[in-house]
Amino acid sequence: MIQATTQFDEITVFGARGHSLVILQAMEEHWQGRVKIHALIDDIEHGFRHPALDIPVISSGERRAMFGDVPVLVTPGSGNLRARMAAQLASEGAMLATATCFGMGHVDPGAEYGAGSLCVPHLRISPNVRIGAMAQILGAVLGHDVEIGANTSVGFGATVLGHVKIGANVVIAPGAILMNGTRARPLSIGDGAVIGIGAAVMRDVAPGARMVGNPAIPLRDWVRLQRLLKTR
Repeated sequence: MIQATTQFDEITVFGARGHSLVILQAMEEHWQGRVKIHALIDDIEHGFRHPALDIPVISSGERRAMFGDVPVLVTPGSGNLRARMAAQLASEGAMLATATCFGMGHVDPGAEYGAGSLCVPHLRISPNVRIGAMAQILGAVLGHDVEIGANTSVGFGATVLGHVKIGANVVIAPGAILMNGTRARPLSIGDGAVIGIGAAVMRDVAPGARMVGNPAIPLRDWVRLQRLLKTR
């Protein structure tokens, strides 16, 4: 079982590379020095101080030995990696940090956050929004009555309009737009779907589909269209 908390003033961070650093820089705008980062965790390269942050980079084993009681913020961009790390940390009895921007004027106070989810500043969260475990929301706009599944990633500048249900392990790339559904029939994005950069989704998306373009179409159809155009 995953344990998580939104109340923390110290953490360790799983992730020590570019995407993780972007997240930490953004979160500091909200934390304003209130949260101490003891160490970054990287099981590939560790045993040094991070040159930009001057924070130790340690292994998972060192985290258990040195900071076993300190919540862990999981930051990689890959939802699959976040899910694996959540399972590993749960098996170790670790506490996950759930990073929200609660208290900011553009974030609805009634939003629900799953364990280990992460929402950076410069996003907007409207009423009746539920965010799944280990989901990551980066500078996006979430309209009213939106549900986001576990391990899903919503990129910078993406817009999710009202009455949309997004499954688990979905990738919404930067600049994508998901149009409104309705109360009776929310727009549905199936598990494992990928919505490409700048895509405009106007109808339901099947599980595992890869959508590109405006209006968004399956990637395989886009490839066929490009081939057809080249033969004309």
